[in-house]
Amino acid sequence: MDDAVIQSYEKQAEALEGSVAGMDDLRAKAIKDFAAQGFPHVKAEDWRYSDLKTLRTKAFSPANHAGETPDIPKAFTDCAARFVFVNGRFSESRSDMGDLWQAASVRPLANHFMANPDRAAELVRGRDGVGMLNTALAKDGMVIAVPAGVEIDDPVEIIHIMTGADDCAAHSRHIVELGEGASVHIIERFIGDDSSYWTNSMLQARVTESAKLYHTRLQEEGANAIHTSKAYVNVGAGGQYHACNLSLGAKVGRFEAYVRLLSDESNATIDGVALAGTGQSHDTLTHISHTMPHTTSDQIFRTVADSRGKTSFQGKVTVDKDAQKVEADQSFKALVFDRTAEANAKPELEIFADDVKCSHGATVGDLDAKAIFYLTSRGIDPVTARQMLVEAFAAAALERIEIEPLRDALMARVGDWMAERKAKPIPENKSRVE
Repeated sequence: MDDAVIQSYEKQAEALEGSVAGMDDLRAKAIKDFAAQGFPHVKAEDWRYSDLKTLRTKAFSPANHAGETPDIPKAFTDCAARFVFVNGRFSESRSDMGDLWQAASVRPLANHFMANPDRAAELVRGRDGVGMLNTALAKDGMVIAVPAGVEIDDPVEIIHIMTGADDCAAHSRHIVELGEGASVHIIERFIGDDSSYWTNSMLQARVTESAKLYHTRLQEEGANAIHTSKAYVNVGAGGQYHACNLSLGAKVGRFEAYVRLLSDESNATIDGVALAGTGQSHDTLTHISHTMPHTTSDQIFRTVADSRGKTSFQGKVTVDKDAQKVEADQSFKALVFDRTAEANAKPELEIFADDVKCSHGATVGDLDAKAIFYLTSRGIDPVTARQMLVEAFAAAALERIEIEPLRDALMARVGDWMAERKAKPIPENKSRVE
C-alpha cells in the first residue's frame, strides 16, 4: 500500500489525541496495526468480492462540518429519538432527543469515557485495516445505555448524512448497552450526495440476559460513495439480536455482522436484501459464533443484480465443541437480470459439536419466466409481473421487521428500485445453483 496513504492516516490519528477521553492508547495501537497491515486485498478470503483499490491508492481527509444545511429525511414511524450526524459529526441542532433521555442514558461518544477512561479499552479494535482505522480515527458517535427492565417502545433513529465531502471520510462509532430484560430498536440510515466520499461506520452492542436489540439498517449512499460498516454484538442468556439490512446505494458497499451467542437460550436472526445496479458492488459478511449449548440463529438473505452489478454473501456459522443442542439455519438466494450481472455466495458451517441442527443453502438464478407467463396469462402486464416477483422475493428477508410502517417503507424502496428498471428485457429461465 502507498506509504503516503499510511502517513496521512497516521497524522490524522495524531491530530485526534485528547479528543475522546481514554482513547489515546487505543488509537495508537490501532493505527500501528493499520500501518503494518494496510487495507484488505481481494486475495484475503473475507475480502475476495470487495475491491478497495481506491482506498489503497489515496487517503481520504477528515470530513468537515457541512457548509450547507442538508435536508433531514422524514421518519419512517414514530421515534423515541432521532440523532443526526452530518459528515460524521453529531449535529445536536438537527437531532431530536424526544423522551428517550427520561428512560435511558444517552450521550455523544466524546463524553462517554470522561467519568471512567479505562472503559475505552472495551472498544472493539477491529479485525482488519478498515476496522482498525475506524478505531484510530473515530471521534464521534452515539452511546445508548438502556437500564435493566426498561423497554423503549418506539425506535431510535441514527441518521448519517454526507454532503459536499469529495475525497473525505467519516469514521463513526456507536455503542449500545442493554441491561437485563431491556429492549430497544435502533434504525440506522445512511444517505449522501454524489460527491466521492467514504463512510466507515461501526456499531458495537452488549445484549445482556433476556434483553432484545432490534437493528434495522438502510444504506442509500450517493452513487460515488464507498460504504463500509460493521456490527459487533455479544448476546447473553436468553438475549436476542434481530438485524435487517437493506443495501441500495454506494458504488462499493459492504456490511459485516459479528455476533457471539454467549449463554443458553441466546438467539440471533440476521436478514438482508441487497439490490445492485449497473457498476455497483454490494458485499455482506456475517459470522455467528455459538459458544454455548441451546443457542439458535437464523439468517435469510436475498440479493438482485442488474446488468454489470455484483452482489456477494459470505455467511459463517461456528459451533464450539461444548455448544450442544444448537440450531442454526442460513438461506441465501440471488437473482441476476442478465449474463453481465454477478452473484456470489460462500456459506460456511464450522461445527465442533456433535448434537446440533445446522443447515445452509444458496441458489443463484434468473427470474422465472414460467412465473411471469403465469401472471401475464391472468391479465397482468409483463413489467408489473416482473416487479411483483422481485418484491415477493425480497419480502422473505424483510418480513421479520415487526414495525409495519418501517417494513412497508423498506418494501417501497424495493418497489422504487424495480420501477427504475421497467424497460429491462425479461430473460429466459436458466436457473442455476452455486
